[in-house]
Amino acid sequence: MNAIINSISDREIASAIWLAVFVAFVLINRSTHDSLGAVIRALFHPALIIPLWLAALYATGEIFLLSCMGWWSVANLKTTILWLVTFAFVTMFEVATAKNRKAGLGKITAEILSVAVLVTFIAELYSFPLIVELIALPFVTIVVLMAEMAKHKPEHALVGKLMGCLSGLIGFSYIGFSLWKSIELWRDTFTRANWLELVIPIILSVAFLPFLYAWRIYVAYNEIFTTISIFGIDRALVPYARWLAITRIRADLDLLERWRRSIQSARPANKVELKHTLTALLALKEREAAPPTVPPKEGWSPYLAMQFLADVGVETGHYIHRYEDEWGASSPMRELGKGDGIWRNNIAYYINGTQHAATVLKVKLNVNVTADRTEAENVFILHAMHLLEHAVSFDAVERFKLQIASLEDFQADIPFGLVSLSRENFDGGAIKGGYSCMFTVRRG
Repeated sequence: MNAIINSISDREIASAIWLAVFVAFVLINRSTHDSLGAVIRALFHPALIIPLWLAALYATGEIFLLSCMGWWSVANLKTTILWLVTFAFVTMFEVATAKNRKAGLGKITAEILSVAVLVTFIAELYSFPLIVELIALPFVTIVVLMAEMAKHKPEHALVGKLMGCLSGLIGFSYIGFSLWKSIELWRDTFTRANWLELVIPIILSVAFLPFLYAWRIYVAYNEIFTTISIFGIDRALVPYARWLAITRIRADLDLLERWRRSIQSARPANKVELKHTLTALLALKEREAAPPTVPPKEGWSPYLAMQFLADVGVETGHYIHRYEDEWGASSPMRELGKGDGIWRNNIAYYINGTQHAATVLKVKLNVNVTADRTEAENVFILHAMHLLEHAVSFDAVERFKLQIASLEDFQADIPFGLVSLSRENFDGGAIKGGYSCMFTVRRG
């Protein structure tokens, strides 16, 4: 018990005092008192508390193994509890809410093994006297909150920069003080106990990744099968769909999401149609892994065309069946410039064709804010020339670069097809003086 008490720093005591003050304020204030009960009830909802208990049980197993190895003792209890709350529970929420769950898990792994972990440990190794920590904590909190709020409002950019510099200066002061004390008291710093305080959270975090992986899969399956039962298929088919996913898709969450979209598009009415949507998608994935060669006179390989603008940061979605014999893929609209109010200039890349060949490639620019048109037009010209170089040849770029740069309408022949640029003004409506530019390359 004495080891736990001695491990508590003045910074942690200051944090506990201010937390107690905050809780007391919430309890006393009538406007916040009523909502506190609702928050507590939400925290203890089975949908939330059961996963947290499972995570705590998994962490207990990790701790037991470390204890058997002689690496964990009661002296590490405080650090372990802080790790459970600040890493395990928080990352579960991050994994569950990440749009790209694969990238989210990769980001967490990188953070575990980053230099930031060592820097944070050094900063927390020694703290200022209690009175300094009590005064500094609310000040630091206000600075950090102001910096974060300023990021979301362009008109407060100067405030954001000032608060960012100030928070960086504060961070360096914490690190510098702790580093100085570490060198001054090196006999007390470089001990086995401190080494374990650094290593144990890292080991716990790395060993927690399999649980996060399983949690990510559970959340994805739960979310998708809740959605398709509402918007995709009859509820009676959901158990069969879940069985198909578990036995044939397994942990491929990208394929699972693609199947969800396919189901919502096709709306299968029975088990045969439902199974066919998955079989067709698996066949499509095999073709993506080994794309067939497409003769130039017929167009381009769709999977090659999807990469034509990758060098300029454009990523498309999957090449999918849309209707009848029409297939296609497109990139999200990328916003350009600062914009004015709700309107922003944007650009996107579109691929259209058949199941086996892409026949039409388009780059489209929408100029909704004419004040920022120069930047948007330059990006459009760059994308158009880049597309022409990869889809046809560099000689074609040399041949048409002046016409593309002028942004004037034109159409010209290329081997097995044609290239064109067109402009359309937005007549009427809420956007004054707006227009769109479309650069198109066709074959087949």
